[in-house]
Amino acid sequence: MAQKKIKPIGTRKAKSDIRNKIFDFKREQILEVSERLFYHRGFQATTLDIIAEELGVTKPFIYYHFKNKRSILLHLLERTMGKYHDVFAGVDVESGKPEVILKDLVQRFTLVVIETRVSTAMFWRDEKDLPLDRKEKIRDMKRDVDNKLTRVIERGIDDGIFDVKDPKMASLCVAGMVTWTYTWYQADGRSTPDEIADRMTEYVLNMVGIRK
Repeated sequence: MAQKKIKPIGTRKAKSDIRNKIFDFKREQILEVSERLFYHRGFQATTLDIIAEELGVTKPFIYYHFKNKRSILLHLLERTMGKYHDVFAGVDVESGKPEVILKDLVQRFTLVVIETRVSTAMFWRDEKDLPLDRKEKIRDMKRDVDNKLTRVIERGIDDGIFDVKDPKMASLCVAGMVTWTYTWYQADGRSTPDEIADRMTEYVLNMVGIRK
């Protein structure tokens, strides 16, 4: 009796890696097209049939990767808020000079907003279409961002570096000003993302009354 040939482990792993890359590529294509359609047509007006037609696939292809249209929106919004969160998660706001930390956070925050401006616009417009538990998760991530900004400003006040009466309100103003970039940024505009980020830090430091 002939022995069954066993494929080398390396070969099996390579094929598995290729399958995973193909799966991720297809999933990303669905997200990219859906994001564009949600942004231009609106979530309610964009059906899975429209998404499938734009992709040149069938609806079962989409269902293989996502449960439904809402799960696509949810993934897009959570990914965007996750990027916001990542800007702040790796920063110890209790150590270092407050003015340096605030400048770094605002620069990185601004660049993320510009990078994710389409999904950021969807977040503010389509959050109402998410289930309550998911809304709370996203709001928790936003609160964490606001709290980190507040703490940096509080430290600056304690050290006599910032001159502002209400650090919480100041943090909300900072977050709002940076986030609002998505409404006016143009890729072919007169300023690059890095230039906008630098200018934004200048405005924010002036807002908190930095003592030079």
